[in-house]
Amino acid sequence: MIYIIVLFAIILILLYMRLETTFLARTVLNFSTSSKGLRIVHLSDIHINKFYISVSKFSACLRQADPDIVIMSGDYIETVGDIPRFINFLESITEIYPVYLTLGNHDHKALKYVRNYTTDFIKALEATGATVLINSSIKTNKDNKIYNLVGIDDLKQGNPDVEKAFNEIEPSFNSGIINITVSHNPDIIFDLPKDKVDYFFCGHFHGGQIWMPFNLEFRLMRKEKLSKMGYYRGLHKVNGINMYINRGLGNVIFPFRFFSTPEIAIIQLPASTKE
Repeated sequence: MIYIIVLFAIILILLYMRLETTFLARTVLNFSTSSKGLRIVHLSDIHINKFYISVSKFSACLRQADPDIVIMSGDYIETVGDIPRFINFLESITEIYPVYLTLGNHDHKALKYVRNYTTDFIKALEATGATVLINSSIKTNKDNKIYNLVGIDDLKQGNPDVEKAFNEIEPSFNSGIINITVSHNPDIIFDLPKDKVDYFFCGHFHGGQIWMPFNLEFRLMRKEKLSKMGYYRGLHKVNGINMYINRGLGNVIFPFRFFSTPEIAIIQLPASTKE
């Protein structure tokens, strides 16, 4: 009898873990009490081949957030066969909102052994109207207030060049302009110039996609310094930089989540560093 109970419990847990992949949480970060500053939606780790959130649920959440821009911090595909589906997903966003994105380790892995596919993938992304930031920066504005947005390639599988990315960026305390950085792997924060980064948005850890006691996932399966320090989801301040580690939307390896609900992060920034 005990074996039947245990088996039944395991089946129920697996069913819940599969169901959790269809949930969508809204995480709101208010760095300002005013709505005059830039409003961002941050998406990460979409893993389109294991993306189980309904289109209607996702679209409604995005519309409700009503961002000025959308930023994405990598891991969209697992194979080149995923590209058409992700492009369709991206187009549904770019037709409404400006989108800025960079690549993650799974994107690079998927494209690594296919000649010219990284270049072709970036062209396909930009054809949707999105702006791809690979060790580069761009200015965006809201109500004549300028924001610098910096994108850095993935730390492990890409070719990150922090110096190049920040080549045209002044320290925030000199300009009063808010500097925002997006990259996939949170550990890049240890290489960022803290006087040139006010906010850093990343993903990669999935918040611990399948919860294990005593942080076993991160002790056994992750090598990143931040996860060993206990920083694997949510808002933290590291080296004086406000960092948000997004739990992501999709799933990797297993089509399951456990106590790590997929999320869309909604960030309200101030209008300047002097606010």
